[in-house]
Amino acid sequence: MPQKSDHTVYILENQAVLYQRAGTPHWQVRYKADGKWLRATTKKEDLDDAKKAAVEIVTRSWFRVKEGLSVVNNRFKAVANLAIKRMREELANGQGKVIYKHYIQVIENYLIPYLGKHNVDKIDYAVISSFSKWREEKMGKTPTQSTLNTHNSALNRVFDEALARGFITKTQIPFLKNKGVASNQRPTFTKDEYNKITRNLVTYTEKARKGNEAYVRNMLRNYVLILANTGIRAGTEAMNLKWQHIDFDVLNGQECLRFYINGKTGERVIYTRASVADRDLVRIKDLDDELKNFTLREIIKKKIDKYVFRLDGKDAQTKYGKMFARFLDDIGLLNDKYKGKPRTLYSLRHYYATDMLIKGDVTAYQLAQYMGTSEAMIKKHYGQATDRDFAPRFIGKHPLKETVDKKGSN
Repeated sequence: MPQKSDHTVYILENQAVLYQRAGTPHWQVRYKADGKWLRATTKKEDLDDAKKAAVEIVTRSWFRVKEGLSVVNNRFKAVANLAIKRMREELANGQGKVIYKHYIQVIENYLIPYLGKHNVDKIDYAVISSFSKWREEKMGKTPTQSTLNTHNSALNRVFDEALARGFITKTQIPFLKNKGVASNQRPTFTKDEYNKITRNLVTYTEKARKGNEAYVRNMLRNYVLILANTGIRAGTEAMNLKWQHIDFDVLNGQECLRFYINGKTGERVIYTRASVADRDLVRIKDLDDELKNFTLREIIKKKIDKYVFRLDGKDAQTKYGKMFARFLDDIGLLNDKYKGKPRTLYSLRHYYATDMLIKGDVTAYQLAQYMGTSEAMIKKHYGQATDRDFAPRFIGKHPLKETVDKKGSN
């Protein structure tokens, strides 16, 4: 085949062509591999050097095709951004999982900064090990197993994207280990401590100055009570709850409330006692000038599109969290005396789970399904009942005690 110009040179029996683009002195190579036309730069200005580099590029690609490997090498950063784009599109369409937001944060804050310049098909166990050491230095601690699970899942999202686009093969995906420290049980409240909280919340609201302080303190009080009586996750789940997501229902002849929750683990439905409606929800709607003239049943029937716990339509989790911490500190309950850790609004979820297990009406599996978590997480983090809590179920009536009582002796 005749050469087109001084800037176009055919090599490898006309199966590849060298050419120069305007604005760069380097020779480029265009060739066909695995049924696709590909381009690459030789990074060479001298034609003879460019021919040698081009031959190496092309023959290496043909070898990769023969071995069943991906021909195209792509930077991790580019593939990671494609994975992020895909997750954001799924979230926007209502098809994505809430956990995708956490994956995106991990990819942007950890994976891209360290792995971004690597070719995605060159990330092996050695690179992952090096990344793990860097991550610990960045965090200033050994990440927990839960954190590593999230990071590994985020990394797998990138590898899945690379696999779907033919950039890598399954055999090139490195095995991801989880050697994080075991998460300690998170602090909760005992029954007596929770009762102390409810008593002091009344005083806490009564002492508030009129206006915004009284409004916010009353909102916090109801927020705390509902979290403790439903097991809803403080934060995204609670802050996404709207009046239109609440319904009255009847189970076993008893009226109850049905909440449609959307948060960390996606959508789920929970049920709670109607007393929550008669007490906490009524107090919340009475704090709202637009809702206070309606009954709770009217609000629920109208499917009002308004957030229940937000302040002026804004996510109030951070504000509530700081207020609750100060409140606990004032009544001497901020730190768990056994674990030495500060309690948070999330501790109310742990209180709910522990209380349900102590009552013995549900199994750990049932509770896990209801709370949108796993049975392992219930046993590991939430079920913080003590031996003494369960003891009454095993003791029953003591035969010897009955005999002694009848004889009137000791």
